[in-house]
Amino acid sequence: MKKQMTNILCALCISLGYASVANATLIDRGAGLIYDDVLDVTWLQDASYAMTSGAAPFARLSWLDSVNWASGLQYDDPLRGVVWDDWRLPTTINSQDSLGYDTSGMSSELAYMYYVNLGYQANYSHDRFDPAPVSSNYNPFTNLSYRGYWSGTLSDFSDQAWYLHFHFGSQEINGLSDEQRIWAVRDGDVLVSEQETANVPEPGILLLIATGLLLFAGRSKLLINRS
Repeated sequence: MKKQMTNILCALCISLGYASVANATLIDRGAGLIYDDVLDVTWLQDASYAMTSGAAPFARLSWLDSVNWASGLQYDDPLRGVVWDDWRLPTTINSQDSLGYDTSGMSSELAYMYYVNLGYQANYSHDRFDPAPVSSNYNPFTNLSYRGYWSGTLSDFSDQAWYLHFHFGSQEINGLSDEQRIWAVRDGDVLVSEQETANVPEPGILLLIATGLLLFAGRSKLLINRS
């Protein structure tokens, strides 16, 4: 029975992954808010809002300052007459499988944005003098910096956290005192009331958890076969 449940879970994870790549859509909800209808999250259209709002004059903050800025952000939405105050930094699966170039985009919300939504390619040269990535995909964002953006996820080392570099597409870890860019995201769609979203599990987080389970299930099977 346990083996059967594991197989069902794996099949579900694979289905979610394929569906996400096939149907990824960014929708402009107005008032500077962009909805991802696959991960069910809403991004700030201004990918450097921490800088343009004056919170980070040099566009970068330490990890803890970035977390605090996002969690304390109150974004006025005049189109709907709402002040959104439930922002966070993007999530990453804390696993060695997330390190490097995850071209599937399944290991983090930033990787999904880079590879699936924006359609950028990995730049394995890691040469800062290379041109910024380009793509024909729909890109409604402003002030997107082709530098590193913090994730809200700590690594296994208590003094380091995950980030993704938007010039190269590489997912890495960095010291908490180092400074990176900040891009705020919130769960759910701004067209749905907060009361409704409070009673529904967030597909964005569930997708990342499901993908993580698939990664670990595959690793466990490999270890069993080797033993």
